[in-house]
Amino acid sequence: MSASAPVNRSAFSKLRITQIKPQGWVREFLCRQQSGLTGNIAVAGYPFNTCLWAGEKMEGSPTAWWPYEQTAYFLDGALRLGHLLDDAELLQLVRSNFDYVRRHVLDSGRFRTELSERYRHWPYASFNRALMCEHEVTADAGIVELLHRHYLTFAAADFADVLELANVEQLCWLYEKTSDPRMLAMAEAAYALFCAEPRYRNWASGDIDFHAANGPDTHGVVYLELVKIPALLYRASGNAAYLEDAIQGVQTMERHHLLVSGLPSSTEHFAGKAANAATETCNTATVPYSYGVLMQITGHAHYADAIEKAVFNGGLGAISKDFRAHQYFSAPNQAVCTLDSNPFGHHSARMAYLPGHDVACCTGNVNRFMPYFVEQMWLATPDHGLAAALLGPSTVVAKVGVEGTEVTIEELTDYPFSETVDFKIKLAAPTWFALSIRIPAWCRKPELWLNRKPVLPSPAAGEFYRFDRIFEDADQITLKVPMEVNLSAWPDDGVAVERGPLVYSLPIQSKDEVIADRARASAQFPAIARAPVQPWNYALDLNGGAPKVKSAETAAQSNYPWDHPPVKIEVPVRRVPAWILKTYFDDRLGVPVTTTPSFPDSIGSFGEPEIIELVPLGSTLLRITVFPTHRCRTSEVARD
Repeated sequence: MSASAPVNRSAFSKLRITQIKPQGWVREFLCRQQSGLTGNIAVAGYPFNTCLWAGEKMEGSPTAWWPYEQTAYFLDGALRLGHLLDDAELLQLVRSNFDYVRRHVLDSGRFRTELSERYRHWPYASFNRALMCEHEVTADAGIVELLHRHYLTFAAADFADVLELANVEQLCWLYEKTSDPRMLAMAEAAYALFCAEPRYRNWASGDIDFHAANGPDTHGVVYLELVKIPALLYRASGNAAYLEDAIQGVQTMERHHLLVSGLPSSTEHFAGKAANAATETCNTATVPYSYGVLMQITGHAHYADAIEKAVFNGGLGAISKDFRAHQYFSAPNQAVCTLDSNPFGHHSARMAYLPGHDVACCTGNVNRFMPYFVEQMWLATPDHGLAAALLGPSTVVAKVGVEGTEVTIEELTDYPFSETVDFKIKLAAPTWFALSIRIPAWCRKPELWLNRKPVLPSPAAGEFYRFDRIFEDADQITLKVPMEVNLSAWPDDGVAVERGPLVYSLPIQSKDEVIADRARASAQFPAIARAPVQPWNYALDLNGGAPKVKSAETAAQSNYPWDHPPVKIEVPVRRVPAWILKTYFDDRLGVPVTTTPSFPDSIGSFGEPEIIELVPLGSTLLRITVFPTHRCRTSEVARD
């Protein structure tokens, strides 16, 4: 195999995370994350109240892999948040872990975690992803050397076994950094073993097959972590069959399991598109990261649309709005979230908003999803240009054009509430470079304006529109994406209301039981059990008129629109008396469980016509998002 420099096969590539400055509501979200769990992670309990990776043995875990996995998730998210907010304390916390690892490398070159269980190499994938980010910011060549020596101590078989395959990400990265053909050879051999041996693909009785005609039946988070691996192998090797595996894997998963929230059903295995399906909160991180890899490599706008939907809906819907608590399982329909409202097994409190749960993977992963979003808002193109990939208030500073002229682009918007996005360009001298702007696929009549003149012909939805021209200081591009209200169809005759990238829900007022003395909780970070105190069991009245946008875009850019949504939607509904909370004894958990059921098999009678107000799913805690439907009979229409 040739040791020549690897070929760049990506449509886009990441900038340094420090080149992107979040603004507006995005920055406010990150500040809440900083003052919430990410900046106070020890309140979540074990293993976040230990030395993390900065010690010979993590307390309580002399051999187990999982505390290292969970804390590596956190360190990766905390590092990126620290860079985005220039938070010296967060950066120092993460770097102290890096420093310990670098000071305690075995003579062979391997990191000294000394784990012995199966999947013992799995935690390296996330910890080393954080090191890769640190290298992108600091250009510290010692990080490449550290990782190179570490991975040379392994063989392909070490990374063939399901979770371990995630380390192929680092092998491909090292190949691209060092041109060492041994890295690519090990990566390809590991994937070949994974594909060839069913025992390697099996996770908890589910086979990870990216071409399964009936859809994947395995653990959702693991599947989404691994589906990016063949795409990375394509980028490193040029073998198009790898990319086909990744694309097919994503399409198959979406077809069978993607929910209206933008996240897949996963509790913890994939569970189909049922009206009352839920997702594991770890997916808030795996979706934007894995889809981001595919977006960067293929240049396809679909993956960007999917990231926005997942983050704006499923991601924000799984956390308290002060970022001090999160769910383990989160659902589009959740009328109750108490310590005994989880119908999916494992632990009765997994639907509740808690600072920490019985298993800590989601507590680690929830720190990653918004930093992953922000670092992909702006991407670089191979011809020294830029791409506005994920829309939202931000500023980017980069070198563009063949001469490397510095450009600053301000993206001014309240998107995803606003229909207008302004890009203001600052340049010291006129410069020829390419600027690509993603046009969301959901927008039927997008418009682009350059210096107040319309761009003709109009841009195509679902693609990146490319400007290739000499830009000058004070040039301005305006993207207009009119947002129509649409009804999307879901199983059991269910319907959801969507506008642009946002899904709308009925927010349910709750009676909150604050539990400050619970394990993994405190007075400042309490566990809160929420039960409904208002009617929620509505069917959408399809004969009652079209949904109506109630309020205009009035929120100032400095506000946090998720607290007080500037756009709400009124819909006609009727009550469904037969649709009520369900209480039963769960033999798996050994406790009574009260939960939000699926739609009744026989709806029976309906209540009188009403109008209710919906808000974005990401603004809610308790909610109904997928509604059963009511279609009036002729006699009912006459009577009404």
